[in-house]
Amino acid sequence: MLLAVLVLHVIAVVWIARSRQVTWPPAPEQIIPALLLHPEPVHPPAPPPPRTTARQRPAPHPRPQAAPTPAPTPAPDLASMDPSEFTSAGAQASGDTGVVRDLSGDGPAGPPAVGGDGFSLPPSATLRYATYVNGVRNEDGVIRWATDGKTYTLAVEIPLPLFFGTLAFRSAGTVGAYGLTPTRYEEVRGRRQPDVTTFHYATEQGPASGTQSASTVTFSRTPTVLPLPEGTQDRFSVFLQLTGLARGGPERIASPGLTLEFPIADTDSVEVARVQHIGEESVDTPNGTIRAQHFIRLARRADDKRRVEIWLSPDHGWLPVRLRQTEPNGMQFDLVYQSQEGG
Repeated sequence: MLLAVLVLHVIAVVWIARSRQVTWPPAPEQIIPALLLHPEPVHPPAPPPPRTTARQRPAPHPRPQAAPTPAPTPAPDLASMDPSEFTSAGAQASGDTGVVRDLSGDGPAGPPAVGGDGFSLPPSATLRYATYVNGVRNEDGVIRWATDGKTYTLAVEIPLPLFFGTLAFRSAGTVGAYGLTPTRYEEVRGRRQPDVTTFHYATEQGPASGTQSASTVTFSRTPTVLPLPEGTQDRFSVFLQLTGLARGGPERIASPGLTLEFPIADTDSVEVARVQHIGEESVDTPNGTIRAQHFIRLARRADDKRRVEIWLSPDHGWLPVRLRQTEPNGMQFDLVYQSQEGG
């Protein structure tokens, strides 16, 4: 029994030694030499400079005063102005907002000269686009633009998926002192009846009366009759109006942050739309990358959920190489340039 107890104790000692990872006999303690750094004398700090009196103190350098920032001129509310207030001499544009009021000068109204300042009418062209509805590739769309220098027609056709028909926008009018002057705008959504907006321009009543009737706009959706500001565009003529302005003044139209204001007639209202230049971007198309200038229509009011964007390419005569419209219900239509005939 004594021997058994002794063996058990030896086994317990070995197990404890192994479990605690200690050696037996214990290794001698290692001595690590330490290097002691003796403190070195520190040089006393230099005495502070003598204080100068008010007479000895040098005069402070005068700080340059920044020029006062001029208060921005508020943009006029074009929708509420009387049409007679829009007449102006020469090409007038606000440096802050880019509001284009007159492009022809004091002479008689007529088509602006191609290549002239302010506006250059784009030549007739047919542009074909790859269309996407909510990001899904659809049948090809087309924009048909035709002009003889005095009148114009514009048709935009976007096929809808399956049997829903076609999304079509049509504008027709003349070319005058303010660039494009729409006379009729149609909007067709699927198989519904078209919504028509008609522009009625002022006409002379004769030398005896010396009066001039006011310009108005009417709609098929509502019996409302609204005053028509000069230079008003419809929802799609504004794209070719922007093209004409870019062709007439590419340096100005492509300046960073430029914001233009256009009175725009919709299918039931007339509102001032602000179009802002975002900057230069690359547009990926089925046939390669195109350099373009990106513009976006800013929200017209707090509850305006429709978003409209356009990309104009200087290498393609400033014609649209991409258009994207997001409807208030979230549906998105995207047109990406494929090819063109003419222009």
